[in-house]
Amino acid sequence: MKKALFLCVAALGLLQSVHAQEGRGFPNEIFVSAGVNVPLYDNVGTDAVFGIHYGHSYYNGMGFRAGVQYSPSVAGIRQVYGIPLAFTYRTRSRSMEERLFTGIDSAAESVASGWYHDDNHFGDGIFGFLAGLFDRVEFYAGITPGYIAGGNSAPTENRATWTTRWTEKPTSLSLSLDAGANLNFKIWRFDLKLMPAIHYNVLDNYRLHTVTTDPQNGQKITQDNALRWLFTFSGGLAFHF
Repeated sequence: MKKALFLCVAALGLLQSVHAQEGRGFPNEIFVSAGVNVPLYDNVGTDAVFGIHYGHSYYNGMGFRAGVQYSPSVAGIRQVYGIPLAFTYRTRSRSMEERLFTGIDSAAESVASGWYHDDNHFGDGIFGFLAGLFDRVEFYAGITPGYIAGGNSAPTENRATWTTRWTEKPTSLSLSLDAGANLNFKIWRFDLKLMPAIHYNVLDNYRLHTVTTDPQNGQKITQDNALRWLFTFSGGLAFHF
């Protein structure tokens, strides 16, 4: 009996400690991220992107973030480095009870809608439940100055369409304008993050050349397109302190 009472008291003490730490909040975070970098153009491949970031948030939700990131290649040009700098705004952090009730309500609504319309909304219910568990949303906007170490990509031929393509790097220094959001799922002092973002290259860093040969007369038609719009989607793990 005494042992059971001791375990109950210890468990309550642990829960109170965790709740106190959550309520006090930790304004600083450091997180690592990994994801995909997608140029928003036809026939341009997707690349990987990795990063490590530091962020600070004030009590009114405003804050800032800085870090370093690396892509093995972008549009065929290798070794791309960047220093993302951004201003951030975080919504209010919700308690675990609020998140659970929101997730359950969202899932129940999706399933009930599917039942009423004689449709299978089980997948929508799961998605709604998971979406409701996110602790808060962070919006951000900023810039990423960087450096592109690699040279022009090697030409690739497509014999079926009689085309040759390669990406030129007119300048090594890079600068992009960034805007995105972070969806955060809090577990004690850790965050799981989903991070979609859009980027616009201010400088002329990636120029796609396409040469199409007419099989009848051998005439060549050249097209040049600057690749300026990129989309990234990353996942991350953060630690608050």
